[in-house]
Amino acid sequence: MDQLINNIKSVPGVVGIAIFKDDGGLVAFDFPEAYDKNLLNLVGLKFQPLKDILPEDEGEIVYLCWEFDNLLGFYYPVEGGWINIISSDDIPMPALSLTMNAVANKLPNLLSSAAVVQDQAVVEKTVTPERIKEMEKIFSLYLGPATHVILKRAAHQLGCTPNNIPENKLGEVVEIVIAKVPESKKDEVIKKVGNN
Repeated sequence: MDQLINNIKSVPGVVGIAIFKDDGGLVAFDFPEAYDKNLLNLVGLKFQPLKDILPEDEGEIVYLCWEFDNLLGFYYPVEGGWINIISSDDIPMPALSLTMNAVANKLPNLLSSAAVVQDQAVVEKTVTPERIKEMEKIFSLYLGPATHVILKRAAHQLGCTPNNIPENKLGEVVEIVIAKVPESKKDEVIKKVGNN
């Protein structure tokens, strides 16, 4: 993985690279120290839905590019994940394209066995999948089939996923979801969720 990052970094103008798995988990990065790793993790969660809507073609890399003043932001999907690149606006595109073709051929094999980068801080305890399913079942009585999407968006708002909600953020996720429940049913759902 380091070799691929070095190859991309060798393209003139590249400022930073972050590599993510399909689920949005950060597996490798090389950004200046000013970039907070928590911010990079949040980037993964925000970009993850794009992976589902972009076409994947074996023979060609499809990518997105954004312009921010004198910086460019790139999103390169590959099988099993994607790469975000920040560069100056004078990056030589032919050099970047050649490099990304080579990277796209090697990265999928590396992503399949790559571990998600963990913070040096203590890893937070997360809510069990069973508890999330129970809460989703309760909320679905009031929100119907949109419950899963609402829960997912609430988790993403707080920088996590429905499968990885820290215990200390569960209350905030519940508040966001309860806000979507019709006013006349809020007390009822609060009681049911509180008993869970």
